[in-house]
Amino acid sequence: MLRTTPKINKIYLLIRAKDKEAAFDRLTSEIMESKLFKCLKEMHGESYESIIRSKLVPIVGNIHEPNLGMDRIIAHQIAHEIDLIVDCAANTTFDLRYDLALEANVNGPYQLMLFAKKCKNLKLLIHFSTAYASGQREGLIYEKPFTMGGSITKEKVTSHSPSTKFPSLIAANELDFVSKLKNAIENNCFEQIMKDLGDERAKLYGWHDTYSFTKAMGEMVIDSMREGIPIVIIRPSTITSTYEQPFSGWVQGFRVIDPAIVFYGKGDFPGVLGDPNCLVDVVPVDVVVNATMAAIAKHGHLQIPELNVYHVASSSVNPLSSSQLMNYCYEFFHSFPFVNSKGDQVKVKNMKYFDNMSDFSNYISKKLLKQPDDVQELNEVEHSKMQIRFKRKVEYLKNFSKVYEPYAFYKGWFHNGNMRKLMEDMSEEERKNFDIDLSKINWRNYFLGIHILGVKEHVLKGRS
Repeated sequence: MLRTTPKINKIYLLIRAKDKEAAFDRLTSEIMESKLFKCLKEMHGESYESIIRSKLVPIVGNIHEPNLGMDRIIAHQIAHEIDLIVDCAANTTFDLRYDLALEANVNGPYQLMLFAKKCKNLKLLIHFSTAYASGQREGLIYEKPFTMGGSITKEKVTSHSPSTKFPSLIAANELDFVSKLKNAIENNCFEQIMKDLGDERAKLYGWHDTYSFTKAMGEMVIDSMREGIPIVIIRPSTITSTYEQPFSGWVQGFRVIDPAIVFYGKGDFPGVLGDPNCLVDVVPVDVVVNATMAAIAKHGHLQIPELNVYHVASSSVNPLSSSQLMNYCYEFFHSFPFVNSKGDQVKVKNMKYFDNMSDFSNYISKKLLKQPDDVQELNEVEHSKMQIRFKRKVEYLKNFSKVYEPYAFYKGWFHNGNMRKLMEDMSEEERKNFDIDLSKINWRNYFLGIHILGVKEHVLKGRS
């Protein structure tokens, strides 16, 4: 926004922090000093800091509190000023405790909608969800909104037997159920019960995990409360590093597929629990941003009180299989290997695929616990420590693979007709400046020449 719409007045940033000073520090360190903003520094020169500080206003708050946790006077001021809300606050841990996931991903949208209704000049609300909110749906998945009371299981049950009744999924009931349960559970086993409960409830209603389940419920809450507010729900698939804008390869943090890529490059991930033909749906983060900007321009202008869903996803227009991705990783690390602590280059081998946890677990245990020649020379204490480290690594990889197992065998792909219509509505200049055409990306060139290099530079900071 700051780069492409310089006439923008203010952007209020809701930041979790203990006070104004801490919020200001986060604004400085996480945004203004980020490498992502170097193009703005070059654009504005010495006036960069004063210009950015005049437009970015940090506000102490928390999305799942009344008034979004803001000071009452500030909340009142903001409610009378803003014409656009962009909500990307969420907890994205797949196997999070159910109570915490509900608080962030369901109560958060509830509090947001209460606040949005106080905003007299609001023209549009953008909410970020995930394409995987579609849960255990299979085949071509359309950009359909979720409505309160529906569920994936209910869809399947009623499609096979229209007369069969399945319990309705009501977000308020889930929040109330967990609230009462919290008061009845003893502290010593609370965390595990809540973690297991989220997984059980998700699977009961047709989702893979607590994250995608609560994100779908968040969508239901927004739909049920929207009344006359125009809503756009953006559902990206797996977000990866920037493709072009403002420069190639920028990424923040270890994203979903990146741990597997790095573990593989370091020789710690010799096999994968997954289907080699499964589609890995990835989308560069700048394409997600461009689609959001285009949707804001279109629906902010139209101001029709309806809800529109956009799948920002590649699987239906530019499919990439798991085996293709790992072949690109092999090609990269074969040419540019990691160097281990002894200064030796790590030699990668072609990835092996397994369709069950037992075979996968046995294979990685044998591979990682296999003793290299120099291990024989270690004394008993050092040898014991090394074995413990290996076993921890094996357990970590097993847990990691278990969390991502549903997505490594995913049987759906995402229709993005709304995205294509959005592209058609843009002028030639807009399509150039806000490129959202995923069909033209060459995935081999992207992973070999952009993404893996970006992860090494911005996440690993050049460390092997």
